[in-house]
Amino acid sequence: MKKWKKISLFVCVFAFVRELRPIEPFYAAYMTSPAINITLTQTSRDVYAVGAYSCFGLIIIVFLITDYLKYKPVLIMDGICGIITYCNIVGHPSLLRLQIGQVFYGFFFSSEVAYFGYLYAMTDDKRYYQRITGQARAACLSGKFLSSLFAQTVSLVNGSVPYVELVYVSVFGMFFSAVWAFLMPDVTNSVYFHNERSESIEQPTPPVTNTTSSSGASKTIENIESQPSNTKVAKITNKEINKNKSLGQVLLYLKKDFIRSYSDPYVIKLCLWWAFAFGAYVQVYTYINVLYTYVLDLNEDSHFTLYNGAAESLNTLIGAIAAYSIGKLELNWFKVGDLFLGIGSILAGIVLLGCFYTRTMWFIYAFYIIYGCLYQTMLTVAE
Repeated sequence: MKKWKKISLFVCVFAFVRELRPIEPFYAAYMTSPAINITLTQTSRDVYAVGAYSCFGLIIIVFLITDYLKYKPVLIMDGICGIITYCNIVGHPSLLRLQIGQVFYGFFFSSEVAYFGYLYAMTDDKRYYQRITGQARAACLSGKFLSSLFAQTVSLVNGSVPYVELVYVSVFGMFFSAVWAFLMPDVTNSVYFHNERSESIEQPTPPVTNTTSSSGASKTIENIESQPSNTKVAKITNKEINKNKSLGQVLLYLKKDFIRSYSDPYVIKLCLWWAFAFGAYVQVYTYINVLYTYVLDLNEDSHFTLYNGAAESLNTLIGAIAAYSIGKLELNWFKVGDLFLGIGSILAGIVLLGCFYTRTMWFIYAFYIIYGCLYQTMLTVAE
């Protein structure tokens, strides 16, 4: 098996098992159930808000330590933080314990960048970037689909949502992802702190002289047969240079890389889109369960069966198919990407407005599924 296929397989398995968290579609309902017994307002303002702001604050830090630690330790820590997150909601936790769990969830959510960074760092040929990105994204969404489908199926068979059992299954999924991350191959190179790829440095050779002096001056004869040209190409690895690389040098490199990257208007435009799109997705993904519970309470329909898991599973299934299909398309995304992202963003905004104004659960489910499909396809194009 070729190296890029092997690495893609490792990352796809990790991305798949990382999403085996069946409690997620029913998280808000679990918070307001007798098992936890906090209000919907507390769930929204005191619990979910901590996770959202933790994710926002940690994402840049996670990016830097991911590069410094060469990805794999962060992947292992990702699974451990997931275990802590879901262990903190077992039993009858206090509000403080729930908030501490959300801080770990912020790290868990932010470190998604780690396995994509690992994927690119271990794949030398950039021609495969689009394909492996689509595969990893599809694996992530497939895991989310299976997890949500499992949660919904168990709930329908049981007659009610077995919250505690779903939490334990989520803990097992996080444990498996941590073990799998430990088994993944080590990374030798990273972008900033451990850039050890070979580079060619041309060094001019000393001039060839052949002078003889009667007064006893020195005679210098260079062996030109050992030099194929008037320059000598020396292979020097950055590993030797990086032995004494200080934090100041790395920060200087980061500064230069930042200036070089953001001097390109296309990069600025894409990064702005990414920031707004990802921020919106975090808010929607975090608070959609709150909206489900709010509308259900507003309609005072105690007999309505929650299909949160079914909505999430359809969301991810369609998104996985779309992401994988987009990843295989051979198009010039520099030309058509802007149009695709622009139209997709407008449509995503329209369906979110639909979620806001409607008070019918079935319409909210449908709008959320459409939004998820649009976001995942646009994200694959952007990556």
